[in-house]
Amino acid sequence: MITRIKNLLALAVLPAVFFSCSSDNDNSEVRNPADETYVLSYQTTDYDTYVWQFESVDELMTGSINMVGKGIEQAGGLVPVANTFFALTGNAEGSIGYYLNMEGKLSTTANLFTGDSYAYGTTDDNKLVMVNSPWDASSTQNEILIYDPATVKISNRIYDDFAIPNGHFLWPTSVNVSGNKLFISTFERDKDWKLYQDKAVIKVYEYPSLKYLKTIEDSRTTAIGQYYTNTGMVQTESGDIYTFSSNSVLCGYTPTASHSAILRIKKGESEFDANYFLDIETSILKGKVLSAYPAGGEKVLVNYIPSDIDAAQPNWGFLNYKSFSLKCAIIDLGSKAITQVTGLPDHSGDNYFGFGSALIESGKIYKSFVTNTEGRVYQIDIATGVAKAGAVITGGVDLPAMTRLTKKQ
Repeated sequence: MITRIKNLLALAVLPAVFFSCSSDNDNSEVRNPADETYVLSYQTTDYDTYVWQFESVDELMTGSINMVGKGIEQAGGLVPVANTFFALTGNAEGSIGYYLNMEGKLSTTANLFTGDSYAYGTTDDNKLVMVNSPWDASSTQNEILIYDPATVKISNRIYDDFAIPNGHFLWPTSVNVSGNKLFISTFERDKDWKLYQDKAVIKVYEYPSLKYLKTIEDSRTTAIGQYYTNTGMVQTESGDIYTFSSNSVLCGYTPTASHSAILRIKKGESEFDANYFLDIETSILKGKVLSAYPAGGEKVLVNYIPSDIDAAQPNWGFLNYKSFSLKCAIIDLGSKAITQVTGLPDHSGDNYFGFGSALIESGKIYKSFVTNTEGRVYQIDIATGVAKAGAVITGGVDLPAMTRLTKKQ
C-alpha cells in the first residue's frame, strides 16, 4: 500500500489549503474585480493536472467542471502563496509560479528546482517554507527551504537531522510560521513506514535564519496532522497556532488511549499552552479530526470521522476513495463553540483534503468533496455551517487547490 502512495506522489506532489492571516483570500482589502481572477487545479482520473482560470466563484456553483484536455497542463501540485499559484514538483524541470499579468492573463515565473517537498506552509511575510524528506529512509537528513515568490529564489536553506535516539526518525506533517518562530509538526516512523504517535511533537526553529532551537512535546494527545496533507496546524488571525491530532486508523495511525484533540501555541510563544485543550472525541462531534482549514477570525473548518466507526476503516484510508464516512464542522477555536455542517453528504478522505483545497470568499468556503456517487463543489456558510451543492466535477473527482489572484503592477 505504501508503494502505491509513493507512486501517486511521484505523479503529483500533493497540495492543499491553509491561508495565513496574510492570505490572498483575505477580504479586508479594497478590491477591484477588474484586477482579479481565480485559478484552480484540477486532476483527472489518470492523475493529469490542469490549471484553470475563471472569473467568479459563481462558476463553481453551477453546471459541471471538466478540464480534460483544457486549461494548462502542469506537472506537480499547486500551492497558493503571496498572490501566486506555485506548481511544486520535484521533477527535473523544476517548480514554477503562475501569476496574473497586467493584461489579466496567467503568466509564469522562471523554473526553480525545489526537490520533493512533503510538508510546506506559507508565512506572514509572504514566503513558502518547504521540507524535503527522503521517502525511502535512505537518510534522516531533511532539507528546509524558504522560497521567495517576489524574487523567484530560495532565500535560505539548511539541512537538519530528523533522527531520534531510538533509531527512528520524525516525518514532517505541517509547517507554520508565527513571528520569528518556525514550527514543523511530525510523526515518528521507522524505515519500513511503521508509524508511532504516542504524543504531539513539533520541531522549533528561528525564522528566517532556520536555526534549530528545540523540540516540544505534549502527551495530552497524539501526533499532529498526517502524511502530506499539511493541514495539521492552522494560524488564526490572532497569530495563535492551533494543532490537530487525529489518533485515527483512517490516517494511518495505531490509536492510543489518548483522544483526538486540538492544542494551542499562543502568539509569541514556543511551547504548547498548558491551559488550552479541546477534546474532539468528547465534544458534540464525538469524532476524530483529520484536517483543518482557516475560516476567518478564530474559526476553522474541520473534517472528521465519528470515533465509533474509525476502527473499522481501512488503514491509511484517507488516501483513497473507499471510505465515505467523513463529516465537517466549523469550530471557533477561541470560544470552543462548534457548529456542525449541514447539507453536506458524508464523503471520503480523498487525496486532496490538504493545503490550498478550500477557498474563502465573502463569508463562504468553497471546497470539493467526493461522495460514493460523485465529486462536487460545495459552498459552506461559515456563520451557519449550511452547505449548498455546486458544480459537479467530471473527468476527475476533485479540485486540489483554489485561490484568487490580483494583477501584478
